[in-house]
Amino acid sequence: MGIPDLQKIKELFNTEKIASNKKLLVYVFFVGIATIFWFLNALGKEYTTTVHYPVRYVNLPQNKVLTNKLPEKLALKVNAYGFDLIRYKISTAFLSNPFDVGFYTNNRIENRTLQTYSLATAQIMSRFERDLSSNIKLVSISPDTIRFEFSPIVEKKVPIKSNVSSTFEQQFMLDEAISLEFDSVVVKGPSSILDSIDFVETEKLVLTNLHKTVKKKVSLKQIGGLEFDQRKVEITVPVEQFTEEKVTVPIKVSNLPDSLLLRLFPGDVKVSYFVGFKKHDKVSVDLFDVRVDYNQTSDEGSNKLKIQLLSSPGFVTNVRFYPQEVTYLKEKKSFE
Repeated sequence: MGIPDLQKIKELFNTEKIASNKKLLVYVFFVGIATIFWFLNALGKEYTTTVHYPVRYVNLPQNKVLTNKLPEKLALKVNAYGFDLIRYKISTAFLSNPFDVGFYTNNRIENRTLQTYSLATAQIMSRFERDLSSNIKLVSISPDTIRFEFSPIVEKKVPIKSNVSSTFEQQFMLDEAISLEFDSVVVKGPSSILDSIDFVETEKLVLTNLHKTVKKKVSLKQIGGLEFDQRKVEITVPVEQFTEEKVTVPIKVSNLPDSLLLRLFPGDVKVSYFVGFKKHDKVSVDLFDVRVDYNQTSDEGSNKLKIQLLSSPGFVTNVRFYPQEVTYLKEKKSFE
């Protein structure tokens, strides 16, 4: 028995493969033709179906603001031939259609006192149908009612609060209060939001290692649904070098009966504080109010009173005093 001719075997298999491929191609061809005819036949029939109609609301009233969420799509029940439905779906696949609120409501919503309005979609079907293809018949619109809720637009002037965090280099301090370019802003928006707004805050400003006065433009913190007549404000952080000083302040007595004397040991305190170079000569003893309270005395037990610093100049910082308490001795006044 001879060795099989490998070339002949290969040719045999190739011949069978070609014949098989021809049969497959013929089958696919006729299936494709049948599918096309079926599809064309289906498109030629009349259908009642629902299509989604994306909308973009325009021509809303300018004197008030919408406060509720409106449907982004309307469900349209339509009657049309398959060809027209396919054409419509392709043409609107990536579009949002303008929904003219003023037109569909006959401008009734322009009334400033009107805060709610319900639009029955059945009432606008004839107008709505004009925007569709002439070959598409509109049967119904869902939802059956579109509700508009408005709040009148009002404005008021509110104060601005700065939000500043600052640190200073050694021997430097805040010179005066942080100031703003303007202290208030006019805010406009729906009264339902604006009524609860008492102030507007700046975005946080963080400043570190300050050794000189800084001025910065800072944005106002936005509030949803409101408009500001200014978006930024300049903040001034005044900085100056300071020195530590000390004064001796006499202690006063509160609530002392007219018939008594209260002798204190010692009768004064040493007060130390930080003050800017420009203001150190403005400090005087009478600007510090250091007191003890007679009502805290006792006829039994301790004869010591706690000292209180009730006030000090607003332009000094880090105020400390010593001692923190004094010994007292009660005496009756002599009226001779």
